[in-house]
Amino acid sequence: MSNINTDQIKQYILKLIDAKDKDFAHKTVEYFGVSKSTVYNYVKKMCEENILKKIDKASPPYEIVTTVYKFNYNNDGTLGEDKIFRTDIQPLLKGYEKNVFSAWQYAFTEMMNNAIEHSKASKIIVGMFINPLETKILIADNGIGIFKNIQTFIKSEKKEELSLDECASLLFAGKFTTAESCHSGEGIFFTSHLMDEFFILSDNIFFSRDNFNDSTVKMSESVKSTLVSMSLNNQTKKTTKEVFDRFSDIEEGFIRTHIPISHMFAYGNPISRSEARRLGELVSEFKEITLDFSGVEEVGQAFCHELFVVWQRNNPDVVLNIVNACDDVNFMIQRVKNTK
Repeated sequence: MSNINTDQIKQYILKLIDAKDKDFAHKTVEYFGVSKSTVYNYVKKMCEENILKKIDKASPPYEIVTTVYKFNYNNDGTLGEDKIFRTDIQPLLKGYEKNVFSAWQYAFTEMMNNAIEHSKASKIIVGMFINPLETKILIADNGIGIFKNIQTFIKSEKKEELSLDECASLLFAGKFTTAESCHSGEGIFFTSHLMDEFFILSDNIFFSRDNFNDSTVKMSESVKSTLVSMSLNNQTKKTTKEVFDRFSDIEEGFIRTHIPISHMFAYGNPISRSEARRLGELVSEFKEITLDFSGVEEVGQAFCHELFVVWQRNNPDVVLNIVNACDDVNFMIQRVKNTK
């Protein structure tokens, strides 16, 4: 390969080691055309620099070193997410590219503001985990719990009884907030799209746009209040502008949304008219909606008719985009559309 440099080779080695690939040396030799001794010289140097550490019984026998930072805050009414970021987080992001720094600035301040203003927590803990490949930030509080807070709000404002799972589903579209006069409700939506991995765990209810393995959840399944986890590749090319532009219009603002159907509904496969109505109500303020059916094996005729016929008839100017639908799902959607 031409125009390669030391950093590219090191990053490649680190990614393979992070993936527990025992053939990392051979694959690096094949990919870059360097000798095996060169690869191990890089590994040795990274061990000396405390980027890697040797683990004798592991395969491969190396592990990426992660530096951990922990901050504790008393939520006494004086906290400001911008000051916390500037004082504690920003110094740890020194040397990051501008787009990566901006992504963390947005994501951290949005999620920290939620913990300060909405959680009714007395204590907030922030954990920051940095290694050469990625950075992860956890924000945990001892408050009421985000989904219980939504549940209480809905019961008070709309006199409806929702389960905690149903309360979590209200966050997918991106405009729901329990404090409409102060907040737009967009923070979680845009943060979840900006980060490589994002989830919220509260009272054993798990909110995420992505699939995580069981160990990720089990590590934190005892969380009763709220835990927010965010991860981002240190070399990402994503920008906050790119993410905002994907869902926003310069004149009309936040008009497009993306709904991961398998995560939206508790059992993954929506069947009923009530599920369709709940989804329709959630996205009623948008002009273009992408319904992502990844992981959905089947849908009910009643769900499809209510959404794609009844709701669409009442909202003719709204564009519904269907993506990643399997043959069975596509068949049911087309069936109800053709018999309306």
